[in-house]
Amino acid sequence: MMDEIFPFGLGMVMMMNTSAREDYDRLSETEKEHLILKCKDARSRDEMNRIVNAFAGNDAGDLISDMGIG
Repeated sequence: MMDEIFPFGLGMVMMMNTSAREDYDRLSETEKEHLILKCKDARSRDEMNRIVNAFAGNDAGDLISDMGIG
C-alpha cells in the first residue's frame, strides 16, 4: 500500500468522474504515486482537472510519459 497522502483535490475530482476513478484503479502502484505527486504540485483547480482528464482520457499515455515512467 502506498504511503503517500491522497491529495484532497484529486479525491474530489475522482468522486465526480467515474471514468477517472476506474482508470486510476488500473494504474500500477508506481504510476499512482507519480500521479499523486503531480497532483500535489497542481496550483489550481483547473490544473488538477487537466491532470485528471489527461490520465483518464486519450492523453493518458502522454501524461504517463511526462511523469517519466512510460
